[in-house]
Amino acid sequence: MKRILTLLLCTALALSLAVPALAAGVQTEQETAAAWLKENGILTGDQNGNLNLGSGLTRAELAVILTRLSNETGDMDRNVAYYRTICPFTDVPEWAMPFVGYCAEKKLMAGYGNKLFGPGDPVTPAAACTVMLRYLDCPASQWTYATACGKASELGLLPGSAAEGPSITRGNIAVLIYRALNGGNAGSVSTASGFRDGYLTNGKPITEENVLELLQQIEKDWPIGTIWGTHNTLNTHKNEVPSSISGQIMRSYHVSNTYGCGAYASMVSSLIFGDTANPGRKLDNISELRPGDIVFVVSPDGKVGHAVISLESPNEEGRFHYTDGNGGETIWWPDKDHANLRSYSLTGFSGGQIPHHLEVWTRYPKGTPYTGNSVEVWPKDNS
Repeated sequence: MKRILTLLLCTALALSLAVPALAAGVQTEQETAAAWLKENGILTGDQNGNLNLGSGLTRAELAVILTRLSNETGDMDRNVAYYRTICPFTDVPEWAMPFVGYCAEKKLMAGYGNKLFGPGDPVTPAAACTVMLRYLDCPASQWTYATACGKASELGLLPGSAAEGPSITRGNIAVLIYRALNGGNAGSVSTASGFRDGYLTNGKPITEENVLELLQQIEKDWPIGTIWGTHNTLNTHKNEVPSSISGQIMRSYHVSNTYGCGAYASMVSSLIFGDTANPGRKLDNISELRPGDIVFVVSPDGKVGHAVISLESPNEEGRFHYTDGNGGETIWWPDKDHANLRSYSLTGFSGGQIPHHLEVWTRYPKGTPYTGNSVEVWPKDNS
């Protein structure tokens, strides 16, 4: 949850970016970033619709943005009075109490101790960079809070003089977030392994073999039977991994990226392919699905009944195994005792009495050839 808070923190910071006025008709990168963030619902502007790009963002304002970003189930909207009541800080203005209460309960933001939140405090460059580096899962061994600005600059995320001064402008925060979410500015993003297209989160090139290696590690980290939350099971596991690209895929099907099967599939996809690298694309030929691909079970009217992650390519019968984050509100993997309980067929699939079909999204680059080498690799030998 800490990582999501930081991500949201960063994104939230962008909400009211600061940009110096230039000649009419000339749009700076800051303005481009701000416009993109507004279009995607991250920025809203004031009562007059102004983004106030020259103003600063306070921690209280950040709580509002974090709430907007994480409140996919509408929980905050339904329970405003509750979240106002549970706000644990004594220095928060009344208008901000529901948002700060929400962020505190969800562990999105924390205070300073002694029941102080610091609602009017500005965000420093180091704090902004720390948030975004955590969001990108940049290995903690490569940077500290003191070196966060330098690392962000190295990765091509932080513009020019943005690290100067006691606080960072909203314009520079907008650029920081925009570059992180969109793969950099004009190719400026670092080519370090794991931070560009064609590489996995472990720094290895995208191949079926390397994806399988990561899936096996994820199975160890999230083993069969682990409780996984739905919107009805609060305070259990849910997706707390930054999932920009996989989240966009889920939202295109109106599937939650926070709870349930869609959230689990989104998390696994991000743990393999990263947050903002390796854009997704829909497979035209689903018989060429590979380990790590996102599989949707879709009804004739276009509604998604389930979302899973494939663990292998289909065999001659069109069957393949998958991992599921909502099997009785738990995580499931195929094992030798229940080998056929977690498999789908490309043809003849039906959920109950209504026929369904499968739609597949992949994050393998287009130039990565389909090999079929991962057919029937699960359930693997756990002995």
